[in-house]
Amino acid sequence: MEGIAGWAKDLLMSRGALVEDDEAGAVRALLPPEVAGALDASDWLSLRFGAAAGSDDESEWLERLGRLLPAEARVSGARLRRAGLLRRIDAAAVLDRELALQNGIYRLPEESQAIGRYCFFNFQYTVESDETSLGLWTGCLNAAAGSLVHQPESLLNAVRDDLEDDPSPAVDRSELARMFRVAFAWAQPEVRRMAATMEQNAGRRLARDAERIHKYYRDLLHQIEKRIAKQKDEAGAEKERSRAAATQLDRTAKLDDLARKYSLKIRIEPGDVLVVSLPVREITVRVIRKKAERIAKFHWNSALGSLESPWCEGCSGRAHPLYLCDDRVHFLCKGCHAPCASCGRQFCRACQRKCKCGVAG
Repeated sequence: MEGIAGWAKDLLMSRGALVEDDEAGAVRALLPPEVAGALDASDWLSLRFGAAAGSDDESEWLERLGRLLPAEARVSGARLRRAGLLRRIDAAAVLDRELALQNGIYRLPEESQAIGRYCFFNFQYTVESDETSLGLWTGCLNAAAGSLVHQPESLLNAVRDDLEDDPSPAVDRSELARMFRVAFAWAQPEVRRMAATMEQNAGRRLARDAERIHKYYRDLLHQIEKRIAKQKDEAGAEKERSRAAATQLDRTAKLDDLARKYSLKIRIEPGDVLVVSLPVREITVRVIRKKAERIAKFHWNSALGSLESPWCEGCSGRAHPLYLCDDRVHFLCKGCHAPCASCGRQFCRACQRKCKCGVAG
């Protein structure tokens, strides 16, 4: 159960509701009286989201369920009830198979058990055009390793039943603020990607309506041109030319209004943060690029059975495959290691935001 259905389930359970699992993806819950009152619902709640006929309105229920949230974002902590030893792994084999290092080498991998501090950041987004769409996006960062979890819902589902409250999550406010900046930068292109279908639909409607306007005014201007051709005095012809100029201005204004109507506006708002401490196998290694090197730590997540990808120090996205900059061995994604689009010079977007030729990107 993912997306709004999974979020609704977790939120209702946190407020004392008894929630049933439903293989079809529906949310069924017995609500405490105060929760039912806040939602304007009966004690028994049944919700089904999706595109099927009879599905509940996601926008409406995001607003109603939002009444159960505190006024400000809240940081909660969780940990495993029983954290045992994890099996050892072949560090070199894991790095060879999963790190996808493109332009450097690593040396002296050592592995040991450690604790990963996973921060789940929830964001609510609103996409507005001629219609409005609301949704939720969750990003998970491992503060201890500086890595991203590619499937945060899968990780949370894998450990959910073994978690208990942690009254003192192992993350301080300054680290949380730094992590939030990374999560927010990561969220923006992800939300934009999810809004791509809505943007394409708006583009098609814009093209359709723009063609109608062009046709309407094309016919008007054609009629005016015919009247100008029939005019026998200059004053009458000038009057028609003025009418044609006004018609063209009106057409431009209508097209501008149409572009504003179908333009995409995206708003992203932060929500609650969940900090979860989980045991991991930590691989410590020297990462080398030409004459520069750095000591790096990578975490192998036993719940997902995979190596976590570091975040790109240029754009905060997922650095997989992993590229290194020449000077400071920054971890980069392919885009932040790409040549300048103008002069073709290779440069690191973490070292400098603009190429030396002055072009951004």
